[in-house]
Amino acid sequence: MFFKQLFIKTKSISKLRLQQIPGIFYRNINNIALDDTPHITSSEIKKVLNGNNVSFEEGYTCYLAKCSVCNVDTKRHLYINKITGFFICTKCKLSGEWGTLEEGLKKNINSKRKKLNALNRKDFVTLGACCEQDKIKDYLEKIQTNTNDIKSLSQSDFLNIFESFKLPQVSNKILDTINIRIDNKHENLYFQLDNADQETVGYKVLNVISNKYKVEPSQTCTGILYAKLRPKETAVVVANVPDFLILVNHKPSVNVICLPNGLINISQFVLTSLERFNKLILWFGNDVESWDSARTFAKKLGEKRCLFIRPTDQHQLPHLAPEQDFKAIISSAQPIVHKSITTFSSLREDVFSDLQNIDKVQGVKWKRFPTLNKILKGHRKGELTILTGPTGCGKTTFISEYSLDLAMQGVNTLWGSFEIRNARLARTMLQQYAGIQLDEHLDQFDFWADKFEKLPVYFMTFHGQQSIKIVMEAVEHATYVHDISHVIIDNLQFMMGMTEDSKTMDRFWKQDLIVAAVRNFATKKNCHVTLVIHPRKEKVSEDLTTSSIFGGAKATQEADNVLIIQDQRLNMLRGKKFIQIAKNRYSGDLGIMNLEFIKEKLSYAQKKKKLLTQDVSNDQKEIN
Repeated sequence: MFFKQLFIKTKSISKLRLQQIPGIFYRNINNIALDDTPHITSSEIKKVLNGNNVSFEEGYTCYLAKCSVCNVDTKRHLYINKITGFFICTKCKLSGEWGTLEEGLKKNINSKRKKLNALNRKDFVTLGACCEQDKIKDYLEKIQTNTNDIKSLSQSDFLNIFESFKLPQVSNKILDTINIRIDNKHENLYFQLDNADQETVGYKVLNVISNKYKVEPSQTCTGILYAKLRPKETAVVVANVPDFLILVNHKPSVNVICLPNGLINISQFVLTSLERFNKLILWFGNDVESWDSARTFAKKLGEKRCLFIRPTDQHQLPHLAPEQDFKAIISSAQPIVHKSITTFSSLREDVFSDLQNIDKVQGVKWKRFPTLNKILKGHRKGELTILTGPTGCGKTTFISEYSLDLAMQGVNTLWGSFEIRNARLARTMLQQYAGIQLDEHLDQFDFWADKFEKLPVYFMTFHGQQSIKIVMEAVEHATYVHDISHVIIDNLQFMMGMTEDSKTMDRFWKQDLIVAAVRNFATKKNCHVTLVIHPRKEKVSEDLTTSSIFGGAKATQEADNVLIIQDQRLNMLRGKKFIQIAKNRYSGDLGIMNLEFIKEKLSYAQKKKKLLTQDVSNDQKEIN
């Protein structure tokens, strides 16, 4: 009954999202649809554009062309992402997947139309494109009506408002370069977001009570918080509004940009607004998350045009030391791209930063599994973890909670489960998240589902045998679009494939190729991969070892961490089940973590009673 209800709700949400958001990837409990989205290369995009007589310019992240629908001037308003093929017109707001644009161009040729502007809006909407122009227009008009521009306020009133919103004290002269509005109740501040054509397309909204930001009218907003201070095509990019305001107040020699989603991600929608800048100076924090984001964002933005500023005791973030010499700091920015050969003097600051932030370098800590923190020290990007255990020991249930713990702390997670269907996996994760038997508390389903939907968890729609090529294309696509930090593949045997080629290829050799591809992806994309591999059939009376993992030795050699679920209950009356950390490349510490399964919660969590009681009482208050 519960499974049926969860499936129905998941399906209904997917349909709603499908109508509202252009794109193939849908967030949270929605699946990542891949069947109708073939892998695209930049050369294929150029080939189609040239074949349809579409003139274009090659930018840093996009191809720029004239839109076939709103062909009103000579300026190129159509942005086509080089990696995904996703297109956005900043003029008419049409957007969609590459297949939609390609089909529209073919339709144009097949109908023997001589001019590209013969295509109209209905053609593209029929083919699956999305137009949010009316939605954006209605939202902007509503904001204009229900808010006030704070330019008319005196300096003292201006400072009082900024103080109530916990923003830095700056001069109201900054309003000459940026637009800020406030609602009548003084509960929300609206920072204007502009697109590539410098048109207002949304707002970054700060709530005075929660002190949290959200982007409106939708997460697909293409705008950035932008202060044009100089005609130069150079900009310093910061992740938060306080840093943005301090820099604008000091009027540096470059333009200033604040990313709408901070360090969470930089979506392909925002890339269009950054395309016009020849040089981007990234100024984030000195912690591990900030440095990982700087490297990830630079790869997406184009490493050759990106520089970074390393915050030190002398060069702190703007809002931490507002009286610094910002001109000197910005001029000291260094390229992100390093040479193939380096020296210790070039690495010295990196080594010092690692030592200075040793706890953060160790990775994200689990809240449900303190023993893992003690042994593994944390969950780090760029590593490969292998999990194995006998059939039926609870590998999927454990790895579900293991990944859920990290997702609850903001780790963008992509699940690839080939063995069980996504609806069942989502049900397990939801019940682990709620900590109660939801089939007996259906009245609380919507409450917990709404909270779970906000987690950065994505699912792939694969089920059964799949080729490694198709899987890795999907994983790389999701990593690019959603800045995925953790990928779970359950399990490797389902990528071995049952094709004609597999008949002539040695299975051990094929497995080694899969492991090599996964290892290369984890290192190249700085993304943690957890790979589930079944063990060989061993004697029930013997514990598993690293040699028990199916295939050759390459899997355990390439892995940074090897976790083995030992289930002694299979051969002992009072046997225990525990996880053995058999390999730990980071610190070398090995050990075991006992597993006690709580069936009502589908949980292996190691929680103290006091904390558990407190968490339950807090959630109960929220429900009531």
